[in-house]
Amino acid sequence: MPYQAIAFDLDGTLLSSQATILESSKQAIQQAREKGLKVFIVTGRHHTAVRPYYAQLGLDTPVVCCNGTYLYDFKNDQVLSANPLSNEQAERLINAAKAENIHLSVYTRDAMTYETLNPHFTKLLKWVESCPESVRPAVHQVENFHQFIENGTTIWKILISDPALTKMQRYVDSLSPDEFSAEWSWIDRVDITRKGNSKGACLAELLQREGISPEKTIAFGDNFNDISMLSLVGMGIAMGGSEAQVQASAKLTIGSNNEDSIATALATLIK
Repeated sequence: MPYQAIAFDLDGTLLSSQATILESSKQAIQQAREKGLKVFIVTGRHHTAVRPYYAQLGLDTPVVCCNGTYLYDFKNDQVLSANPLSNEQAERLINAAKAENIHLSVYTRDAMTYETLNPHFTKLLKWVESCPESVRPAVHQVENFHQFIENGTTIWKILISDPALTKMQRYVDSLSPDEFSAEWSWIDRVDITRKGNSKGACLAELLQREGISPEKTIAFGDNFNDISMLSLVGMGIAMGGSEAQVQASAKLTIGSNNEDSIATALATLIK
């Protein structure tokens, strides 16, 4: 089949364990673009945390952010479509996490915010400082998340993190599925957005905008929040080492994100 688009998850997929894009992947993506394929990033990240990689690849396509909560256009700093949390929903999520002493981060329209540091955000800030200033992600410490509620700030998602996974699971189980979508984006992190948001749903909207059939799309992913995307497209590809449920949703499983697996797969699929 002549594919027309490729969608990439970032963490654990296009990015190596060192948070870099392999040179082989860069070359494969450039070759695909030269052949006329559109390349999309579909991620749980905030758009400002996508910017360094977007610039490296020289992309010009919209980005699916925060697990499909919004579709973002870098060129015009424009949100093309969105389904954010209501301020009332965000307030309840924040209060419940604080009551359980679970670390949380609030992703607003323009930044990722935190009140107190934890190991994840300490590591994140080191990466942020390593990025060129022109593409540096926006990560801010705030005194109190409730200022966003009072100001009516757009809130994309709440990220919770805790080393006690049973406590995390209890929190997730307490959420109403009629209101919220909770997706594990890492072993100790859960992204909570408004119901209806998923990578697959937002990618489907993006493909429709671009006039591309999902059947003519390749997608790479590695985690539970990628299942909706892998299931949507004609060629869903799971990274090696991903959970069995993720691999089951894909048509193909390849090697790890630290090997030339993506480049090898694309060389076979795009001739």
